[in-house]
Parts: sequence; structure tokens; C-alpha cells
Amino acid sequence: MREQWRAVLLLVRTAWRTDPWRSAGLLLEPISFLRFPLFAWFLGFMVDGALRHDARLLATGAAGITATRVLWFLGRWTGSWIRNRLTEEVGFALDREIASLSSGLPGLEHHERPEYQDRLEMLRQQQGVLGSSLNTLIYTGNTVVTGVSTLAALAFVSPWLLLLVPFALTALPIAAVQQRWLREAEGLSAPLHRRARHLQALTVDRGAGMELRVFGLENEVLDRFRHAAAEAQRPVLRVARRGALLDAAGDLLFLAGFAGAVAFMLWRARQGQATAGQVVMAVYLAQQVRSGVVEPIRLAGFLGEMLRAAGRMLWLQDYAREMSAARAGTVAAPERLVDGIVFDRVSFRYPGTDRWALRDVSLRIPAGSVVALVGENGAGKTTIVKLLSRMYEPTEGRILVDGVDLATLEVGAWRRRLSAAFQDFARFEFAAQHTVGAGDLARVDDRPSVRAALERAGGGHVLDTLPGGVDTQLGARWDGGVDLSTGQWQKLALGRALMRMDPLVVFFDEPTASLDALAEHALFARYAREARSGTERGAITLLVSHRFSTVRSADLILVISGGGVSELGGHDELLRHGGLYAQLYLMQANAYQPDAEPVAP
Repeated sequence: MREQWRAVLLLVRTAWRTDPWRSAGLLLEPISFLRFPLFAWFLGFMVDGALRHDARLLATGAAGITATRVLWFLGRWTGSWIRNRLTEEVGFALDREIASLSSGLPGLEHHERPEYQDRLEMLRQQQGVLGSSLNTLIYTGNTVVTGVSTLAALAFVSPWLLLLVPFALTALPIAAVQQRWLREAEGLSAPLHRRARHLQALTVDRGAGMELRVFGLENEVLDRFRHAAAEAQRPVLRVARRGALLDAAGDLLFLAGFAGAVAFMLWRARQGQATAGQVVMAVYLAQQVRSGVVEPIRLAGFLGEMLRAAGRMLWLQDYAREMSAARAGTVAAPERLVDGIVFDRVSFRYPGTDRWALRDVSLRIPAGSVVALVGENGAGKTTIVKLLSRMYEPTEGRILVDGVDLATLEVGAWRRRLSAAFQDFARFEFAAQHTVGAGDLARVDDRPSVRAALERAGGGHVLDTLPGGVDTQLGARWDGGVDLSTGQWQKLALGRALMRMDPLVVFFDEPTASLDALAEHALFARYAREARSGTERGAITLLVSHRFSTVRSADLILVISGGGVSELGGHDELLRHGGLYAQLYLMQANAYQPDAEPVAP
């Protein structure tokens, strides 16, 4: 019950925060829902007036019915106009909050948790419900007003008529059972819906589109999508069929009670205990018991769905708050590095797995150095980058920055001292200026800085090919938008990484995978030279590459193998050592010289 009240308060607070005046104006609408008992009362006046030939009763009844209709029209029109506008605003506000909470989580751990993804998927499915939740809540309140006023009017005619209520209340256990079934069905269908969304996304994704057509997978993916969508709907449809049978049983019970109420009023009239107007009033009101008493119960289904959606929103708020608190940190990020970064027996495994991605890693990255991480795919190179950028926290051990535990640094402040370019870079479909300038929001509109960053990234020519230069809209899906090749997008991502002024740590996590080895080597050599110009700040440049020829200019090379550091040292030192680095380096060197004799150590 406490969580349900929290869900209701969430909607009320959001509405008040969004538009307090319209929120206050909603109080006008419930007044119009007094129309049923008022109409029945004045209708009784008219019937008795007509039978008694009493002009005063007739006039009172006619005036009352007219006033009731006017009240209904004004309240309904005003309330509906306010409610519909406010509902739209609240829906947008909740959508913005979902986006803000999801993107504002401090790390990436939640992406590795299936239970998080399932809950988020259910929240996505119910965003429409969440958007219209205020409407549902208000309408439920209006029907409660109708029900209470209808019962009061029935009791005024005869308290015995309230015996009709138990026949209506049979809908309560029916609704409870239906909601329990629906909750179970939603839980079963969430992972199936997630799979269906993935398959549907493949059919409209440009990158996947090429392979779908080359391998003739269009029908296969569509068949799998249809199957997944059907499987996802099956639990819900099964519940809907069972719920319809329960509704029919409840309807029959109420009809029996209604027939008894009508017979009771006719008996009272024959006994002279009720007037004809009271009989008409009672029959009219008895019909409204179905909507006045049962309707709020029927709405419990929609209200329950709304509360579940709002409850999942609360869960996301609570989860974001807990994750942010766990990684809050209170220590300011350093302005410069003096000693460097130390991994002190760091171990890490991704959520939901038993395999160690890193195991008992201890190493020191000196301040002011250019460090390369090399190793085979899956060795743990990118995991080190993720831990240093605090996308994840070590499972065991700690990371020290100038002797201070990284976990105690304020996350946002630390990340403002970082910059990065990744292999899986984002394709921000903004104007080219902002796509690059996003790397330093303080200078996002600084054209010379954007041009300079791209030149340093070897991508100045990309701007020259765009029809509108830096103002060109990127992305073919937008009006006037221009699509780019993967290599061009990659150059923009590299320029974005070089926008931030004086970062303490810069990560280059295989960001040049679409370039040939010679071009990548030239770029990294240039980055290394630039990095050494920042040694007075103790800045660290971390290069991750599977191309061993690229990292020769690094001050320190770390060979990552099996989740640990198997070798470290300079290029020449590692070659002389004759270990894994030397083997892989020479293997790659020979691969690039197919017609030459194999190079020996």
C-alpha cells in the first residue's frame, strides 16, 4: 500500500511541478459528476408533478434538470480541456525523466543486468500508460464522486436499496484476480518483448540491412520477429480470455440484484410507501450503481496498470539514487598528476557472470607517460579503460590516483578530467560543428576549436567534403542530412576526443579500427608527441590496440593476457625478452610481409 501511495504522489507532484494552475483547475471537474443523483432527484420531481398536476413541482424539476445539464457541461468541458492538456504535459515530463534517469546513471553496470533490462523494457512498454496515468487517476476520482453521491441518493430513497451494493462489489475480487494474472503475464512476456524489439530494430537498422540482404536473411528475421511478438502476446491474451469469463459471471450477479431492487420499489409503491417519482428515481439510480460503484472497481484494472507503471518509474528513481549514492565520491579530482595511477590487486568480473575479466592486477602508470595496452581480443584491455573511467567499480582491490582511492573521487569531476575515443564510437547526428564540439560543451560553438581538433585528428578534410561545412546536418534520416562513411564518422569521433583542453587522462580504445595500419601508426605517433607536451600536468595517454606496430612509440607497453598483465616494458625491451609480445609482434610483422622471409627475433 505504501508503494501505491508513493506512485499516486509521484503523479500528483509531477502534475503540480509541471503546471500548478491547471492542476488546481482539475478540482472543478468532480463537481460535474454529481449530475446523476441530482438528475434523478429532479426527474422524480417532474414525475410526481405530472401525476399530481402540480405546476410548482414540474417547474422545479425542469429548472433543476436544466441546471444539472449546464453544470455538467461547464464542469466537464473545463475539466476535460485542462485534464487533456495537463496529461500531455505530464506525459512529456515523465518521458524526460525516464531519459534523464537512464542516461544519468553513473556507470554501465545496469546494461549487463538482465533483470534491469527486463524492468526497463516493461517501463518502455508502459510509457503510454504512464503518460495517460494522470488522466486515469482523475477519471477514477470522478467515478468515486459519482459512486458516493449515487449511494447517498439511494439511501435517501430507502436504505434497503443499499443491499444492491454487494452484488456490485463482486467485481472487486474479480478485478484483484485479473490484476494478479496480468502482473504474472507481464513478467513472462517482458524478455520476449525485448527480443521482439531487437529483431524489429534489425529490420530498420542500416548497418544490419547490408548483411540481411547479402545473406538473404530478411524473411528469416521477419519470421523470428513475428514468432517472438506472438509469443510475447500469448500470456497477455490468455489472461484477457480468462478475465472476460470472470467479467461475465459478475455481470449476471449484478443483473439479479438489479431485478430485485426494481421489484422492491414496485412493492413499496403498491403499499403506498413510495411515490411514482421515487420509483423512477430509484430505478434510474440503481442503473448507475453499475457505473457509480462498479466502474471505480473496473477502473482498478487500469488504475493497477497505471500504478505498476508509476511503480516502475519509482523503481528507476530509487535505482538511480542508490547507484549515484554508491558512486558519489566526495574528494575533488586533481588538477594535475604527480605520481600517477596504481592498480592495487584489482580484480573484476562483469555482473551476472562468474568469469574474471581481470584477476589480481597490480601495475603502475607513471604520470606524464604514454602507455599502450596490447593483447588478444577479450584479454581485458577495454575492461581496464572502463574501470579507469569509472563505468564500473573493481570487484576486488582498488585503483589509486596520486595515492587517493579513485572510488572516493566525485564521478562527474573525474570524468571532466578525461577524454576518450572508442572503437564503438557514437554517431551523433547533429550539425557537424556540434558532433565534434560535443567533446567540450564549453566550446561546442567554437568553430576554430572544432576545426583545430579535427586537423589534429587528421580529419580536417572531412569538413571540406560537406556541402554546408561545419553547419551540415549529419544523418540521412533528417531533411538535408548527409550520411558519412564509417571512416569519416571515425575521424569526427577522434576530433571530439581532442576537443577537451588539458585532460589528465586520454583513452584511445582502438578508435582507428577502420584505418589501415600505416595510417593508424601515423596518427598514434602524432598523439604520442602531443601527449608528451602535457607532461607538466602529468597527463597520461592510454592507447589500446591489437596492432603491435602502432604502439612502438609508447613509453610503457602492457601486455594483457588472460585477465592479467603478463609483460610490461618498452618495445625494444619486450622484443629482447622474447615473450608473448615478441611472438605476436613478429607474427603481425610477417603477416604484413607475405612475400618476405619470416622475421626472426
